[in-house]
Amino acid sequence: MRLVLIGPPGAGKGTQAKRLSQSFSVPHLSTGDLLREAVSKKTPLGKKAEPYISKGELVPDNIVLDIVEEKIRGSESGFILDGFPRNIEQARELDLCLERDGRKLDAVINIDIKEDTVVERLKNRLVCPKCGAILSVKDVSSTWICPRCKAKLKKRADDTEETIKNRIKVYMDYTLPLLDYYRKKGILIDIIGEGSPDEVFDRIVKSL
Repeated sequence: MRLVLIGPPGAGKGTQAKRLSQSFSVPHLSTGDLLREAVSKKTPLGKKAEPYISKGELVPDNIVLDIVEEKIRGSESGFILDGFPRNIEQARELDLCLERDGRKLDAVINIDIKEDTVVERLKNRLVCPKCGAILSVKDVSSTWICPRCKAKLKKRADDTEETIKNRIKVYMDYTLPLLDYYRKKGILIDIIGEGSPDEVFDRIVKSL
C-alpha cells in the first residue's frame, strides 16, 4: 500500500497516518518529523531547514526530496506519506521516483477541515517528546504530563498564532493545487476532517 495524506496543518494527518500504519502494517513516513529531528540534532540538513520551519515556510524541495527518496526506496511493503508532497513539483518528483522502481501511488487522502478548526487545534496542541503522542491542552492536566509515558508535554515551536496563520496561507498557495493534480489522476479521496480522530479514521478506512 502506497498512500499520501494531504490536508492543512492541524488536519490530523500525523494522527491518522500513525493509525493507518498500525492497522495495515505499513511504515509511516513523516517528513515534518524527520526535518524537526534534524533541526533538534543540529545536523547539516537541520541547519539548512531550521530558518524555514521556524517561520512556517516550506523547506526547499532539494532538502526534502533527498530524505523522501531514501526512505521510499528502503520500504518494500509500501508507505504512508504525511507532509509530502507539498507542491506540484514535489508531486512530479515523487511520481518519477516511484516510476523508476516500477511503482505508483494507490491513493491520496485529502483531509478537508475548516480554517477555524485548524487554528483552534494548533493553538491547543501538545506533543510528547518521548512517545510522540499528540494531545490537546483541554485533554490533559495543568502539569502537562503525557498520560501514556508520563513525560513532560511540550508545545511545538511553530504552533504560535502568527506562524499558524502563515502555514495556512502557505498551504493554500502551494499545496491546495495538488488536489486537482491527483484528482485528474483518479486517485484522490476526499475525507471530512471534522469530528473525533476515531470518526475520521473510520471514514478513511471505509473509503479504502
